Amino acid sequence: MAAVALVVRDEPAGVPAVAAPSTPAVEPTTTAPVTHSSDEAAARHGWGEPVASQSDEYNGTSVDLDKWGLFGVDAGESAGCSAGYHAHGRRCASQTTVAGGYLSVTGTADGKTGGLWGRMTPFRYGRVEVRERAVALTANGGKAYHAVPLIWPEIEEDWEDAEIDFAERDVGAKSVSLYVHHEGTQNCSSAVDSTKFHNYAVDWQPNTITWYVDGKLICTVKATIDSFSRSNGGAQMDMFPADGTLMRPARQDIDWVRMYATAATEYQPQA
Repeated sequence: MAAVALVVRDEPAGVPAVAAPSTPAVEPTTTAPVTHSSDEAAARHGWGEPVASQSDEYNGTSVDLDKWGLFGVDAGESAGCSAGYHAHGRRCASQTTVAGGYLSVTGTADGKTGGLWGRMTPFRYGRVEVRERAVALTANGGKAYHAVPLIWPEIEEDWEDAEIDFAERDVGAKSVSLYVHHEGTQNCSSAVDSTKFHNYAVDWQPNTITWYVDGKLICTVKATIDSFSRSNGGAQMDMFPADGTLMRPARQDIDWVRMYATAATEYQPQA
């Protein structure tokens, strides 16, 4: 395996600082290799380079609306709001931003939050890794937001049989969980300070989902999920308590999200 370099990055710019609390189709990969660190599953297990068209380093100044849709608005739009998770609070496009090499989702005390979903070519089977954290911004006595990077099915109604949540928890939690929704729910957990950046990865194969945290194998779940996905570890921070509940302001930060093709990977034919 080639040597890898550890990159230390600054806080996201423009947001408050927080103390540390079948046969696959062929798609182009990155023209220049990304920098990997030794605590990534991709580096430790030799996954190679990510598929550029299915990945994002968030190095621009705004969300790439060709790759992502913003919660709260229709595809390609960048302003507006809609009802939040189970009609709790509001999801607004303004709450999801890119600056300083990070994507950030910010939740307010009155339940306004955001997130994004993938507009990239739907795929099934493959490896997805994301570097992420979620932090409280103030201690106002409010309820915690719920943060999760996830793989979400292209057909939303199929989520009970085709959703993979691979770092689910309340903001500030000292552990994160993998949830595989398929003919019931299977899960496992890992102790970690989720207010600090960690690398969360899943290796989604036709009959198994293997979960890694900071490059270490945590568990393998036997499940067959054959739906196409288009989220690629999309960011999501939800208000779980009832509408009108005081929430503890929080921010979910994503350094990057990378998808790696395997021999099993298939891309959905496009019209």
